[in-house]
Amino acid sequence: MKQITSIFFFLLFLTACNAQTKNTDYSKAIVEQAEMMGELLVKKDFDSFCKYTYPKIVEMMGGKQKMIEVLENGVKEMQKEGTAFLNVSFGVPSDVITTENELQCTIPQTIEMKVPDGRLVSQSTLVAISTDKGINWYFVDTSGKDIETMKKTLPNLSAELVIPKKTKPVLYAE
Repeated sequence: MKQITSIFFFLLFLTACNAQTKNTDYSKAIVEQAEMMGELLVKKDFDSFCKYTYPKIVEMMGGKQKMIEVLENGVKEMQKEGTAFLNVSFGVPSDVITTENELQCTIPQTIEMKVPDGRLVSQSTLVAISTDKGINWYFVDTSGKDIETMKKTLPNLSAELVIPKKTKPVLYAE
């Protein structure tokens, strides 16, 4: 009996290690793809940027071409005001949740912008979604909305996702 119990705990340990490895594997892909998306935003390569935007969001914006137009016009307005993206970086993703045919998690995002008075740094949260078992990831900016509000637009989001409250941006005068 003692030997069976030992084997059971060993198998349980292996399963736990495998689950941890799988989530770590997801984390690497999520961060790499989020960083690529951030670089594309800073470079203003909106055509490629759309590849990382959750397809339902692209559809809601009127399609890829319309989304590109909105982004380009937004950047033009920012430039008129003396504002520009400097850097986008990402933190550690949350645990990945499997819901229906998707993998989902959240990932912290930090955006640094040049503003007329200096540099503005804001923290936010993205939802990362994979529809192909973690190979490719799409991202949705929560814009400070809680999960209940997000589910009104994207009902497929897991209620288990935790979206921290949005913090106020910090201005660093230069």
